[in-house]
Amino acid sequence: MKLTKLFVIVIVVVALLVPSEAAPGKIPVKTIKKAGTAIGKGLRAINIASTAHDVYSFFKPKHKKKH
Repeated sequence: MKLTKLFVIVIVVVALLVPSEAAPGKIPVKTIKKAGTAIGKGLRAINIASTAHDVYSFFKPKHKKKH
């Protein structure tokens, strides 16, 4: 949940800082599509990293505690 909130905040800040080239009343569809694909690639990278960590954690040798 925290990662999602942070992601939304970053996207909002970037959207506010990037000047819009669209005239008032027009929706920049191409820009939205480009941002959507970039966000999708970022989420896929996070998902792949998470999966790799899960696989590593599953197969990593477990150390027995000494008494």
